Amino acid sequence: MSTTVQTRQTARARLLTELERLFAADAGLGSLVPYNGRPDMTEEAKETQMAWARALVAVHGYDRAAAVYTEYAGRRQNTVTETVGSWGNLVLACSPIPRWDRDIHGFLCFSCVDTFATVVAADGDPLCNRCAREHAAVDTTRPQWHAYSHSQFQFPGLMGEERKTGESKLLIRYEDGEERGYVTGEAALLTERTSPLPGFTAVSGQTHGDSRDTISLTLEAHAEHQRRTAEVLATFVYDPEPEQWEGHDYGFRFVSARLAARSRKLGHLDIADPAITEHTDLYQLLDTLITHLYGSQK
Repeated sequence: MSTTVQTRQTARARLLTELERLFAADAGLGSLVPYNGRPDMTEEAKETQMAWARALVAVHGYDRAAAVYTEYAGRRQNTVTETVGSWGNLVLACSPIPRWDRDIHGFLCFSCVDTFATVVAADGDPLCNRCAREHAAVDTTRPQWHAYSHSQFQFPGLMGEERKTGESKLLIRYEDGEERGYVTGEAALLTERTSPLPGFTAVSGQTHGDSRDTISLTLEAHAEHQRRTAEVLATFVYDPEPEQWEGHDYGFRFVSARLAARSRKLGHLDIADPAITEHTDLYQLLDTLITHLYGSQK
């Protein structure tokens, strides 16, 4: 097996592993428990999980993030044995959404294909509240497993050309006048208009390398949340190969980063030297970054 194939498989596998870690302690039965009042999660845990979800969606794109999330959610759904009990127990509203060519990720109601599914019928079909009442028996209908941050991954699948154009792109103009569009990929973490980081400011960006097909990109950015700041200098390299069936280039892959983290005391200027860490693993960078920005500030 070639190194390239191994790398493409590893990206999805690493994302699945991260979702397993992220949602391990999440009860997840969102159709029976209001998302904003989850008694099984602290406010800090909710905020941290949402930050992770936004970051994972940014660096992988909606298509890949949705596909891997639904794979994980399916595994958790298989462990749900309790039934809804009563239609009156459902707390999620059915809000109409625009029609799509086809819901390849399984977020939409199997019956009406107009709203997001909230429960699972005895035959395994995902249904919305309205269709469940019409087509399913309440004593055999199970609540659908939803992570607290489920809404961040909801992405009805796009088919054909729409899947190729559904990812964000960076437009780069060269000195000889050539202009190319590159799939943003993992660089979306530090790119203006796509970054999920709080208080985000893009400081600088520079391209380099011998090949325009595998161009490298260095980004510098600033993030700030409450009394904590982070300065990130990261390098990415472009991968023109698609990941499995996605239909578009993988995009910029993370190579390395330098993170400078600071914490300010209330009412005092930040004069202490920042904590500097070096990273060659994307998830290690995300863990350090998110823990610093969203961790307990007491």
